[in-house]
Amino acid sequence: MYPSMPATRTCTVLTLALGWVAPAAATDVVLCTDAGRVVIELFDDDAPAHVANFLDYTDRGFYGGTVFHRVIEGFVVQGGGFDDELRAKRPGGTVPNESRNGHDNERGTVAAARTTDPDSASSQFFVNLTDNPALDATRREPGYTVFGRVIEGMEVIDEISTLPTGAQGGFSGDVPDPLIAIDSVSRLVEAFYGDLSYPERRVLLREQIDTAFAAEDFPATFNWLRQFRNACGTMDADLLITESQVALGVDDENAALAALEQYLRVAGNDHPGFAAALDTYLDLVPEPVANESTQLTFTSLSDLVNHCVPPEAPTIVDASSATMDEMVDNQTAVRSFMAASEEHLGCLAEVIESPDLAREERAYLTSVHNRMVDAMEAVAGDFNDQVRLFRDRQ
Repeated sequence: MYPSMPATRTCTVLTLALGWVAPAAATDVVLCTDAGRVVIELFDDDAPAHVANFLDYTDRGFYGGTVFHRVIEGFVVQGGGFDDELRAKRPGGTVPNESRNGHDNERGTVAAARTTDPDSASSQFFVNLTDNPALDATRREPGYTVFGRVIEGMEVIDEISTLPTGAQGGFSGDVPDPLIAIDSVSRLVEAFYGDLSYPERRVLLREQIDTAFAAEDFPATFNWLRQFRNACGTMDADLLITESQVALGVDDENAALAALEQYLRVAGNDHPGFAAALDTYLDLVPEPVANESTQLTFTSLSDLVNHCVPPEAPTIVDASSATMDEMVDNQTAVRSFMAASEEHLGCLAEVIESPDLAREERAYLTSVHNRMVDAMEAVAGDFNDQVRLFRDRQ
């Protein structure tokens, strides 16, 4: 999923762009990276499908923990598809090509990476380090869709572009050393303390977060947290749990899920809140849907468990009034549930054993597995209690 470098570099003649009008709407996002802070203006009106796609990944916290995995000085810096162990993330669907939208692959613009299929763009993106006309659409061929531009922090991208590169993981080359991670991507909100340096802002914003949270003012805490993310403050494990609680308090489950996924990525399983965070996360995950595919491909952490659809536990009859036929029917239902549960556990075990799983994914699925075992034991125990009660009636 790479833009191809032109075989040779040629000088281009600059021409006047007549009649160009700035887009009426623009959403800005902040990338917090190991190398510094980057702000991107998105072209909402000119690349609506790509912007909506990028913002969906942003709001779900998908980009947190990804790295810039491909760096070619004088060409592009690319990321959005691999974690810090160079394992591929699981993107969602693809986006139709929008490369004929009036925006060229010029220095500082952000474009969607894709395969040779023009409509194959998903989560990966790249920043153009120079004007790259070879990546633009022509009359006959679509190009690489430009959907934004860097408006702050281009020096950060330039710094990344000068890192030494080589082979690493499954890549034969162009991987920077060290890897530069994206800690988070968030929508830009109106800045408080804009006259202060970012380190100074982060100190004051953290104080505001703590004060508002202590007062149980969740809307204010949520807004201060957004400011803190925009300032690229460090989201430690405790703060991420706070963010998830506050997000639920303002009915933003998307933000809560994103905070919990980041928490599961950065916290050790010995952190005091780990078990409770996993439990909350599982409660928030959308209900599973049937998946006929046998391929272990998923679009998110929450989608992992949906590959293995759990059976619904049967209602246990009340033996104090049940008939023999009702008890027999209930026994059949319990046995069917147990058989289906064993299949579910087998499916989970298959996924858990996959070598491509990240640590938080394996911890998540192990928790799902243990929950299923607990449910089976509860059903068996409840039914056996009713069997004993029924026998006592005879």
